[in-house]
Amino acid sequence: MVLYPKKPSSLLGKDIDKSKSYIIVGAGISGLLLGYHFKKANISFKIVECSKQVGGILQTEKTKYGLVEKAANGFIWCPEIQIICDDLGLEILSPQTESKARYILKNKKLRKIPLSIFDSFKLIGGLLKKHPEPFNTIEDFGRYFFGEKITKQVITPAFAGIYGASLHQLSFPATMKKIAEGFNETPFLLGSLKRMRSGGTDLEKKKRGSGTHSFKGGMSELTAKLSEFLNENIELGVDGEIYKNSSENLIITTPAYIAKDFFEDELHHHLKNVAYNSMLSSTLFFKKSSLKKFKPGFGCLIPPTEGLTIIGILFNSCIFKHRVFEEDVVSLTCMIRDDSKNKELLNKSDSDITNLILDDLREIFGDVDAPLEANTTRWEKGFPLYSPNLYESWFEMDSILKDKYPNRNLFCNYTGDISIRAMSQTVARFL
Repeated sequence: MVLYPKKPSSLLGKDIDKSKSYIIVGAGISGLLLGYHFKKANISFKIVECSKQVGGILQTEKTKYGLVEKAANGFIWCPEIQIICDDLGLEILSPQTESKARYILKNKKLRKIPLSIFDSFKLIGGLLKKHPEPFNTIEDFGRYFFGEKITKQVITPAFAGIYGASLHQLSFPATMKKIAEGFNETPFLLGSLKRMRSGGTDLEKKKRGSGTHSFKGGMSELTAKLSEFLNENIELGVDGEIYKNSSENLIITTPAYIAKDFFEDELHHHLKNVAYNSMLSSTLFFKKSSLKKFKPGFGCLIPPTEGLTIIGILFNSCIFKHRVFEEDVVSLTCMIRDDSKNKELLNKSDSDITNLILDDLREIFGDVDAPLEANTTRWEKGFPLYSPNLYESWFEMDSILKDKYPNRNLFCNYTGDISIRAMSQTVARFL
């Protein structure tokens, strides 16, 4: 019996017909990846972008002290991205060895393993438990297999760092697709995990454990190289809505709150109802001497029970070389989620945000001097919320597109693939 129906491809709508011509609306990373594969497959297309630059939210800023990533700081390696980079002459930057340590905050201290021996045995025992009725949320999954404490201290901050949301808001089959599919074949979590790990080439299996990758000049190197490769196919300053009523084949890669305007029926309402989390990302540069209790590593997840404003910290200068321009400088990126009704945090000044973060950092690292520089980015609509409602809408939107809009597709980070790796794999499979 199937517990979790197989979700549609993240490229919602009819399959791509290589004999047709397409207009890709949006030159963010979704549109650029599509354009790359279309060009390699000799499919006729053009990309239209209403702004004057490509890359969408994937932007890197060079400051006096180092690089600042406005969105993703890297990606998980996969063969599909490697092929693109080799073709474009783009060298992938592997993480430094000092980034291996990953911390979770417990009682305001960095802990590699924040669980007691009893909790560890409980974690192992959870792997041997049998799957009951289908899980609706990640919170349901975590509590059943691992209990309240592990769910709060480990799973909650881990998923907040990826999806920017609380566990009760996140759909289990949407965010843990491979484990959910594994439960369709075995009722045991351990068996599902083994099936998830069994696929892929030997090189891919090796790379799975090798961490986050990037580029020497930051993630913008990828979008810049793709833009250069697709230069003749990109039209900037063009609003894709001019094609709303045309018979052209459109692949809409814009966020849901923009994509909705291409439709006027139930699909419009599905897209209008896609929820987004409000996020702030602040990158701060410090002298090493001002962080006396700092420990090298990848970063730190912060459970809500710690009572801090920030939900996680990336130790940028430990993860990659070239993130700071002086050896005695440390770069940290702190993430904040704004769940307030009136967006109180989003509306605070940069200096107020920096002071809030410094208060939290002093709780973790002790005395901390003022940063050399702080750079804050606000995303009122940052991450799409991978909720149970969004999960259900994938099936419905896919069906509506195929039945009523044979010349329309949707492909963006709200259609099922939130990571660059997953997007790359989806497009490569289709083309």
